[in-house]
Amino acid sequence: MRFLKDIFAGTLTLLTGMRVTLQHFLRPPVTTQYPLEKLEMSEAYRDVIVLIEKEELGTHDCIDCQACVRVCPSMCIEIEGHRPEGLKRKRATKFEVDFALCSECGLCLDVCPTDTLGYGRDYDEAGYQRSDFIYDLLKPWRSGEETALKRIGEIEAAKAAERDAKKKAAAAAKKAAAAKKDAASTDPPTEKDA
Repeated sequence: MRFLKDIFAGTLTLLTGMRVTLQHFLRPPVTTQYPLEKLEMSEAYRDVIVLIEKEELGTHDCIDCQACVRVCPSMCIEIEGHRPEGLKRKRATKFEVDFALCSECGLCLDVCPTDTLGYGRDYDEAGYQRSDFIYDLLKPWRSGEETALKRIGEIEAAKAAERDAKKKAAAAAKKAAAAKKDAASTDPPTEKDA
């Protein structure tokens, strides 16, 4: 009799488990089918830092100010740059980050004066040796550097022309005000003034 009771109890638990399995089998999946599907990461996600494209320039705006290098507690950023001929600002020619050392604290993003640093959206970075984690952040921008330099030169020239026009307008207004003041002081007194 005990044997039949155990068989009945086992069958009942099997059917209960099958019922739960069938209920969940008909529901849509909760997980992402990686690597067939990619996750959409939130804005708060912190991956490796990247150079962000500035829309008005069509490229990054790293000016080799070395602020991120100075503030980095992990000392994992190395930047070099020069001032291209005809431009007022420096331009980074080397921007390497050793992400094997990087703590992704975000201090470099906070101190960047041009706001050209941001976090990437990749989440499946892998490597087999330490050198795999030394990233050249300028690599995606190298092919369009000449076009970018021309565009930056045009923008700087337009800003300089606008500044010169404002200076000329201010000088002309100042000169007109001085002439008006001189004319008022040299006018002979009228009967109303007496």
